[in-house]
Amino acid sequence: MKHEIFMICPPWKQYRIYKRSPMFLFDNIPPKLLKALVAFRFIENCLNQLSSPDHVVFIWVTEKYTEECKDYMKHLGYEYHKYLIWHRPKWKRGSSKKVLEYLMVYYKGKMYAPVLPFPDSLETPFTGRVKDRERKPADAYAMIEAMFPIRPKLQIYGFTHRTGWNVFHHNN
Repeated sequence: MKHEIFMICPPWKQYRIYKRSPMFLFDNIPPKLLKALVAFRFIENCLNQLSSPDHVVFIWVTEKYTEECKDYMKHLGYEYHKYLIWHRPKWKRGSSKKVLEYLMVYYKGKMYAPVLPFPDSLETPFTGRVKDRERKPADAYAMIEAMFPIRPKLQIYGFTHRTGWNVFHHNN
């Protein structure tokens, strides 16, 4: 089945290692690099093999890795459209400091993102709380489902199971 809507939550901590992969020979790949290569090639393969020619990608990224996200998606041939914000609590115990997490929107093909009715990124941030760090706010899914009610949807590296979504999670 070809999908038109993707939501991805990549392991961004591994991206800097992945970017250095051309510096190593194939017969001498360190374990951390191998893990990063598998993770980001898995995303590439899913997007190449499971997407229709026209599709939209929603990709989660913390504030720290936004430039890496733009670099990676540009490398894959995607056009950047905008981002939406989620204020999530910090996961360390004893800290109430909030962290910004972005849901960045990219597109490929004729599903031209400016035509899509996205809310303003700063006026309507996601506010949903989650129980653990693998989850994302339910209102992000609800927004995407409302915008694309009948389009086939796929979540890559996801943990949330919802009606209308297929989930692929590559275990490292």
